Amino acid sequence: MNPAIAAHGGMISLVNVEETDIYVEMSGGCQGCALSTATLRQGVERMLREAIPELTGVHDITDHSSGENPYL
Repeated sequence: MNPAIAAHGGMISLVNVEETDIYVEMSGGCQGCALSTATLRQGVERMLREAIPELTGVHDITDHSSGENPYL
């Protein structure tokens, strides 16, 4: 997952797991990027749900307003 995101200068880190919810934080080019929600839902969440069928939520806890160099 991260190699594709790194191609745009970004990174996604696992911050916490609570029951069946996963919390991630985006950094680099992903922090503040206009496409960060699409990346999370269509890429990251889809891959995680395939690997972990009981997953109920993937939550982005990133402070996107403080992104210094967003990809878009």
